[in-house]
Amino acid sequence: MTAAARHRASSLFRASSRITGPVDREITLRDYGRVLWSGRWLILATTVVAGVVAMLLTFATTTSHTATAEVYLGQATTISGVPVSTPATNPTTAPRVLESDLLVTSVAEELRVAPGRVRSGVKLTAPRAPGGAAGNQPTLVTITFVDESKAVAREGANAYAQAILAQAEVPFTQTLQAFENRLRRSRRDVARLRAQITDTERQLRAASPDQRPLLQSILFGRVEQLADSQTDVGSQELNIAKAEQIEQPAIVVLSEDPTSSGSAPRRARTTLLGAVIGFLVGVVITFIWRGSPAARPSPS
Repeated sequence: MTAAARHRASSLFRASSRITGPVDREITLRDYGRVLWSGRWLILATTVVAGVVAMLLTFATTTSHTATAEVYLGQATTISGVPVSTPATNPTTAPRVLESDLLVTSVAEELRVAPGRVRSGVKLTAPRAPGGAAGNQPTLVTITFVDESKAVAREGANAYAQAILAQAEVPFTQTLQAFENRLRRSRRDVARLRAQITDTERQLRAASPDQRPLLQSILFGRVEQLADSQTDVGSQELNIAKAEQIEQPAIVVLSEDPTSSGSAPRRARTTLLGAVIGFLVGVVITFIWRGSPAARPSPS
C-alpha cells in the first residue's frame, strides 16, 4: 500500500471514529449525573412547586376526623368447647352482617343525623389471624368512622360499637341463660336427692329385716342420681365460666381523641410526598429535554 493510500485510510478511520464514537462508548453514572446537573434548576423548580401545591391543597380541602373503636364479637362453641363458625362471628362475613340497615338506622337516630351520613362514614374490618381457620378464632371488629365533625366521628364510632355489642350479646345471653337454668335445676336435684338420701337412711335404720333390701336398693339408686347431678352441676359451672371468658362479646376500645387530616404531621407528609413527585417529574422532563447520555457528546 502506497503512502497516499495509507493516508486516505487513516483519514477515513478518524472520521468514522468521530461519527460513531459517542454511540459506541461506555455509558457511566457520571454521564447520567451530567444530564441531571444540566437540568438542576428545572428539577429544583418542579420539586418546590409540587411541594407548595401539595401543602396548599391540605389547607384547601375539607378537614376530616377519623375515630376508631374495637369490639370483640365473642366465639361461638359447641357443648364440648369446640369453636364453630357463625355469620356474625366469622371474620369473613361479620363486617357485612354488621353493616345492616338496622344498625345504621339505630346509630343515626342516636347521633341525630341522616342514615346516609352514617353509612358513608363508617367502615368495618375484621382482620384474620395468619394461619387461623376462618371461624375458629376470636373475631375483633375495628369500627372506623370518618366525618367532618370531630364530635360526630367520635360519637359515631362509639355508638356503632355499642350497637354491635348489643346485637352480639343476644345469642350469648340466650346461651348463658340456658346454662344457668340447667345449673339451677341440677342444684335443686342435688338438694332434693340429699334430703331423700337422709330420709331413706333414717328409714333403713328403723326398718325390719324384710324391708331393708328394698330400702337399700332405693338408697343405692338415689346415691347414683346424686353423683350424676353433682357432675352436671360441675359441668354447667364450667360451661358458664367458659362462656363468660371466651364466648362473651365485649368492647375492647372506645374512641377518645379522633385524628384529624389537618394535623401538622399529616400536612408535612402530604407536602413531602408532593415534593418527591415533583422531583421525579423534573428528572423525567430533564432526560426528555436534554436527551439520554448515549446521545450526548463526551466532554473534551
